[in-house]
Amino acid sequence: MLNLQEYSSWLVWLFPIFSSFIVPLFAKLGQKARSLFVIFSGAVTLIFALFLIPAVYSGSPVIQPGIDWIPIANIKLGVYLDPLSVLFANLIAFIGLVVLLYSLSYMAHEEGQTRYYFFMLFFIGSMIGLVMADNFLQLFIFWELVGLCSYALVSFWYKKPEAVKAGIKVFLMTKIGDISLLAGIFLIYANLHSLSYMQVFEQSKTIAMPILTVISMLFLFGATVKSAQLPLHTWLYSAMEAPTSVSCLLHSSTMVKAGVYLIARTHVMFHGVPIWLNSLVWIGAITALIAAALALHTPDIKGVPAYSTISQIGFMIVALGVAKSPASPSWFASIFHMISHAFFQGLGFLAIGGIIHQLGTRDMRKMGGLRSDMPFTFVLFIIVILARVGIPPFSSFFSKEIIARSVMCTGNIFLAFLIYFATSVTFAYSYRLVVLTFTGEKSKYLEKINVQEPPRLMLMSSSILAVGCVILGFFGGIIGEFLNVNFTFNLADFLNV
Repeated sequence: MLNLQEYSSWLVWLFPIFSSFIVPLFAKLGQKARSLFVIFSGAVTLIFALFLIPAVYSGSPVIQPGIDWIPIANIKLGVYLDPLSVLFANLIAFIGLVVLLYSLSYMAHEEGQTRYYFFMLFFIGSMIGLVMADNFLQLFIFWELVGLCSYALVSFWYKKPEAVKAGIKVFLMTKIGDISLLAGIFLIYANLHSLSYMQVFEQSKTIAMPILTVISMLFLFGATVKSAQLPLHTWLYSAMEAPTSVSCLLHSSTMVKAGVYLIARTHVMFHGVPIWLNSLVWIGAITALIAAALALHTPDIKGVPAYSTISQIGFMIVALGVAKSPASPSWFASIFHMISHAFFQGLGFLAIGGIIHQLGTRDMRKMGGLRSDMPFTFVLFIIVILARVGIPPFSSFFSKEIIARSVMCTGNIFLAFLIYFATSVTFAYSYRLVVLTFTGEKSKYLEKINVQEPPRLMLMSSSILAVGCVILGFFGGIIGEFLNVNFTFNLADFLNV
């Protein structure tokens, strides 16, 4: 078992990357062979991720022997196993498998499926490689690979000029943040002559505060751009030109969560920098409110969850900003909300994908009255709303409650007002989406269409995430214990509030 765990820490990201290059070979054997191989690759990746859990359940990081990579700079290629990296790896692998399963039906009649599955597996492997990296240079390389995959998948329908423009916009705007992150990494190496997490975190206190402040802000800018926070947030809406299955993966567990991971990972290094914490709080709070307002305005059914993701990540960043350490309740709340978001936003995109698949439009003004023809999809949307808004016992109720409590403890009434107001707008745009889509009379556009439920495989994949939305909140205590946070997760206490 120990050897399997040791190999799993490498195979969990190497296997999907390697499998992506094998996809074209299986494609020559036929569509069924390719599909089976893709699902097999996703399932094995998840198994490797699950094998990592026992190794870190004690809460202590496990450093695997590295491979000499750049000897002149004493940089090794290695993996960093701790509860945070293993939690992210399992989330990415699980959501990735669900999306791959959904894609078998959603993408069944599209051209370029081999290219699609190549980049999807490479995307999953790169994101897991990012969270498993044990040094900042390795993290940055996977950071760039994630960006490259997002560009390729956003512009997947390259015959559409809008898709190509969107892909270029995503690539160029995120590169602005990447340059900032790279500059911060250079400053770390210039001061500590190391990029290893363990060494940097231990020695970061020796860096002069002005320099550490500059490094923290460079990292912050890189992370907030990657996670589509104000002011460089517009790329995420443009990315909706991608297939909806890509949007689901990009929003729920891959690219936009990379910034959240970076902030959570470096919190131990920067939590003593006041301007870093204050910037997190106000960028997150303002983004949460403005993005929610944008979601309330858009007629695009994919635009609603796109802006919603920007807003919900704002909540996560606020929680990290008020956290005093990686062991504090608000730090845990950010991570728990990130997990909750992966499920309810992933479900939202898969359900929306079913509607677009059946109707051929993203314009909610052309919809209406779908409840009678798509009752199962309607139920999925209700679950999304309840989970997104934070109605008990759905998981985000607990994460948002901890965030709200943490904000109130700061004594900043205006900040608390922004958070609660953003939560109110969250309900408004979610309610508006359901009303425009499922209630009222059918539009003239729908009169010419035989409206019915999406294929069973798409509904089954969506149902997996729906179950997660309902039961995840009851596992908060286990997740908190796994992350080794100083917080007692008491369900009765929450429900008595």
